[in-house]
Amino acid sequence: MHLYVALWVCGTLLTLLLGWQQRKCWRLIWQLNGWRGVAQQPLLWLLLCINLHPDSILDKVTRLRVLFKRPLAILIGTRALLYIDDPAGMECILNAAECLDKTFMQEGFFARKGLLHARGQKWKLRRKQLNPAFNHNIVISFFDVFNSVGNQLVEQFATQSQLHGDAVKFKDAEDMLSRAVLEVSCLTIMGTPTNFTQADDAHIATTYKRLLEISAIKTVKPWLQIDLLHRLLEPQLYAEAEACNQLLVDFVAQIVQRKHRNWQLRNAIDDAEDVTWQRRIFIEQMFQLAANGELTLQDIEDEAQSMVLVSFETVSNSIMIALLCLATHKGDCQERLRAEIATVLPHGNDASYVGVEQLQQLRYLDAFVNEALRLLATVPMNLRHVSRDFQLAEREAIVPQNTIIVLDTFNMQRDAAWWGDRAKQFEPQRFLQHQLALDQEQEQHEQTDSPHSQRRHSYSFLPFSKGLRTCIGRRYSFFIMKVFLVKLLNSFEFHSDLQLDQLQFVEGISLKFRNADDILFQIQPHKQT
Repeated sequence: MHLYVALWVCGTLLTLLLGWQQRKCWRLIWQLNGWRGVAQQPLLWLLLCINLHPDSILDKVTRLRVLFKRPLAILIGTRALLYIDDPAGMECILNAAECLDKTFMQEGFFARKGLLHARGQKWKLRRKQLNPAFNHNIVISFFDVFNSVGNQLVEQFATQSQLHGDAVKFKDAEDMLSRAVLEVSCLTIMGTPTNFTQADDAHIATTYKRLLEISAIKTVKPWLQIDLLHRLLEPQLYAEAEACNQLLVDFVAQIVQRKHRNWQLRNAIDDAEDVTWQRRIFIEQMFQLAANGELTLQDIEDEAQSMVLVSFETVSNSIMIALLCLATHKGDCQERLRAEIATVLPHGNDASYVGVEQLQQLRYLDAFVNEALRLLATVPMNLRHVSRDFQLAEREAIVPQNTIIVLDTFNMQRDAAWWGDRAKQFEPQRFLQHQLALDQEQEQHEQTDSPHSQRRHSYSFLPFSKGLRTCIGRRYSFFIMKVFLVKLLNSFEFHSDLQLDQLQFVEGISLKFRNADDILFQIQPHKQT
């Protein structure tokens, strides 16, 4: 009898303790959705449990989100998971100092020691240290690299039989682009030629992509971030992850150590000759910080690993998304792009060197790239950790500390509420019309000093995020994309029988397609007129 009483008392105390720890989470659920939010918790738990895999979670969220009032809060243990898919909510979260950090769920990301996953003051300090390596003049100085590798890319598409013809596989084109962009990343980030555009015998590019896929699994299944559990529950996946990770660690470490020795030697010569070194790319900026005692060599390797991964994966994926939209579009998009490009190229067709001045004149190309990144967001979802309680903008809801915030950029950018009835159609013209409307509004405002009319929310389109933790390489990424696209469009015509609404989306950190094996391109040389 006494044992039953003791167990009952312990159970009651544990329940009360759990309830006390959950009180702020329940308050958030109530403030957002009232009794409906409380009552639907068991259903939400069930939906989360049966869809915890990168292959299904994005598709299920897209289908089921419309059934619930949003923002939506879900109780997970002693934390809340807050789902947001509207521009105002995005603006609030991305500009809140309390939401600067990434979540514990992203600890499974293999390159988690650099700027990409740094937190709090460490992130602020590291971002300040790295900003000079991505200033405007440094990025402009990379155009020789962008063009050189871009020309090699065009040559590969022209000479490799699997990269032109009536049945070019999506994965073959993706592999080629990934290698070319990785070559650019290694040259611009670490100042090291790798010749990946010609060959990648060590499979470095594919290994980066595979580790991202594994990282996505460990993000939605955070218990796999514990090595012991990962080894017991998924032994084959664990062994593969360890082998892939070691390959990339060795790859970056060898480059960093070799470059560091060369940098020290050159620095010694420059000091002897009293030469002031002005231009510093990323790796040189890191070495200077190490010389000042602000970083260790291990810190540099971590930052280089993180930066190379992000710069090459997001850019190559963005270019593939743009080519996919181009090939499946049945209108005059390609003709308009080539006509515009011809107006800025020497002799109308010489794309051997594309400069920043030429890119600035290509307004339809800008609209095309923006529309591709709107319709097929490169990074579908972003996660943030709440470091302390704060109030959600324009609402009375208080978001408690340790809440996991899910920012659904993918569905927001395809939502008719923000983009009209044809939100899921590929229409580059919408960005030209929007810019024209803004120009006319600005002109009217200057003439009449009247208030601005209602316009599209500035956070309804987030190709490389915004706010306090915006992408450090935003301009860098756009420049690579546009240089490569100009060269490819000037040399080839892209078509596909696939329809965009046939794509099956996968959340693989960056956007992937479950039916990628079924996607075929028709890539033929463009006949110059």
